[in-house]
Amino acid sequence: MLLSKASRELALLPVGSLLLRYSVPAVLGMLVMALYNVVDRLYIGRCVGPDGLAGFALTFPPMMVMLAFGLLFGVGTATRISIAMGQGKRRVAQCYLGQAVCVYLILSFVVYPVAALFLDPILYATGGTPTTIPIAKEYLQIVFYCAILQYLGFGLNHTIRAEGYPGKALVTMLVGAVGNVILDPFFIFDEVPLGFVTLPGLGLKVEGAAWATVISQGISSAWVLLHFLRPGAQIRLGLGYIRIYGKLIWKVIFVGLPPFSINLVGSAINALYNILFRSHAENEEAAKLAIATISIVMTVQMLIGMPVLGVAQGMQPILGFNYGAKNYARIRRTFNLAMFLGGVYIAVMTAVVLILREPIFALFCKEELAAALMDYGPVRMAIFFSFFFPVGYAIIVGHYFQSLGRGGVSLLMSLSRQCLILVPLMLILPVFLGPVGVWWAAPASDLLSSLVALLIHLAERRRMARLEADLLLR
Repeated sequence: MLLSKASRELALLPVGSLLLRYSVPAVLGMLVMALYNVVDRLYIGRCVGPDGLAGFALTFPPMMVMLAFGLLFGVGTATRISIAMGQGKRRVAQCYLGQAVCVYLILSFVVYPVAALFLDPILYATGGTPTTIPIAKEYLQIVFYCAILQYLGFGLNHTIRAEGYPGKALVTMLVGAVGNVILDPFFIFDEVPLGFVTLPGLGLKVEGAAWATVISQGISSAWVLLHFLRPGAQIRLGLGYIRIYGKLIWKVIFVGLPPFSINLVGSAINALYNILFRSHAENEEAAKLAIATISIVMTVQMLIGMPVLGVAQGMQPILGFNYGAKNYARIRRTFNLAMFLGGVYIAVMTAVVLILREPIFALFCKEELAAALMDYGPVRMAIFFSFFFPVGYAIIVGHYFQSLGRGGVSLLMSLSRQCLILVPLMLILPVFLGPVGVWWAAPASDLLSSLVALLIHLAERRRMARLEADLLLR
């Protein structure tokens, strides 16, 4: 079987340089993706204050549902394409790509326009208050009606990386994020000072943040489509392939279930935080303060967690290809290196966040707008991140199983941290500790779920050792 250049590299290059080659663009890409939300929250917090931050916190659950469907078919499709390429089945890989586009079109032009009509009850059910719902609704309506731009740019970016073009995958994210950083101030503020000159802005505030985001996503989508429509594309997108394949879609869904479930459960947990803060608060102002704080804390968590997801995405095509080729030794070496990189990074960044939590909060809001937030937030952030240091290891272990097409194990690990452990703790601890118990649920869950990951990892090491031994005996 004649392998392409990208396939030969996945099969033969040293795993250290190969993982770095794939992970560095993925890490930068994930950080760039995080900038979409971070930049919006920074600007809105400094423009509107805690009201804007609390309103943006309400957008987390619906936006994570959008991201969940993007990952379900993005990661699932990328993994199946990697395995198909490792098996030399290029036509099957093209079918997977066309199917992903078909699903994204259905979601964008059927599901989300309908959901936009019911934003008021959705936002109230996820913890909204009379002062925060209008802010979140103003942002989400625009994003929902332009959902196709997010799905094409973000969802198909995983496939670019899976077919052996990590550099192009990074550029896809960069062009959108840089566009968002440039456009945001001009759409949000009335004036934009640039040092030597002050330029006029549109002054649209929250609505402006939404328009800057979707325009930037449109730039990314155009870049992705150009990649897959070019004549020399390794996996070319053709109209004849854009449909649902009954035998293939379930394979994609099964592999994509873990990241889908992580984000779907994450959406529910964000909503539960808002609901619990609203129910335990003495008044609406106190609830708004807690919701604004969790908005900043979740943003920081996402920002420091994204690079580990980038390492996990970088190892995905390497593991997927070599699992299809039954090269188990390369799988083991790749995983061990990814585990080391992800684990050390999260441990270091957790320490940095705990030390610099007050300056971090100051970035998100002018002091005159948020003195109460500065008194309340840093203490809660210290609680939230107190046992976050082993999470990097758990993330890499979960993505290892996903990369090998074993979505069931990865799903179990994801649910154990975000649902089976965290949610009961969120409901039980406030009974004994009061409102601060809601904040202690996260570190307790981080510690317990990391222990679960360790037990599953040890069992997998024994399984892989048996597979290697069987291969040598043939």
